[in-house]
Amino acid sequence: MIRTFLAALPVVALLAGNLVAADEKDKKDKDAPKPTHVTITKVDAKKGQITVKYTDGKLKDVERTFHLTKDIKYFDETGRVASVEVFQSGKEALIVETGGEVTELRAAGRAARPQRLSDAVRTLIEMTDCEEGCTEEVQRIYDMLRKLDTAKNGKIDAKELKAESNRILEERVKGAFERLDANKDGKISKEEAKGLIKDHFDKIDTNKDGFIDHDELLKAAKEKRDAKAAESKDKDPKPSDKEKN
Repeated sequence: MIRTFLAALPVVALLAGNLVAADEKDKKDKDAPKPTHVTITKVDAKKGQITVKYTDGKLKDVERTFHLTKDIKYFDETGRVASVEVFQSGKEALIVETGGEVTELRAAGRAARPQRLSDAVRTLIEMTDCEEGCTEEVQRIYDMLRKLDTAKNGKIDAKELKAESNRILEERVKGAFERLDANKDGKISKEEAKGLIKDHFDKIDTNKDGFIDHDELLKAAKEKRDAKAAESKDKDPKPSDKEKN
């Protein structure tokens, strides 16, 4: 789920010029293939529909139903051409959609093991045909990871990784806060709040003054991230020696 993985690490443009450039990039990305790792919840071959669930870039659980048109390509976990019967409720799959429509459905290998970030990068390399910026996207990932090799020994520094995680989260929170703070008074009211922030307003507003300030929003975002990480660790068993190799 590389697009979802990358979407979890956005840097929001704040200047007008950057917003224009971001809109153009978003339009291009919208038209490009978007592999998404999902769990199948229902397959109705008679109606020609498949329902899946996944976690989006905002760490929100999403369930969607797609129509199985005649143009969809099916592949099993080995990459061989398959039929819709391969896909059953409870199984993992990889969906590629273009313009909101599914163009490819691939059974995921090792369905019992949750997808790791390294799987997401492998997915990008495997699934993208390199005609629409694939090389540039991989290069961006490489540049981000290279900065974490502070000792220049081919290994990622754990402390720098944590620091970079915090920096990215802080940038996301800053961007979200500035977008929602419509009257620029340095706080978000219930009327200004949207989405999950609005849904959990009272919980985020820890001092109960009827507003969310920047520190409260940052604290809530970090708690959400840490809880998600803890949940993933509980669900993801340690790989066996065979899997490591």
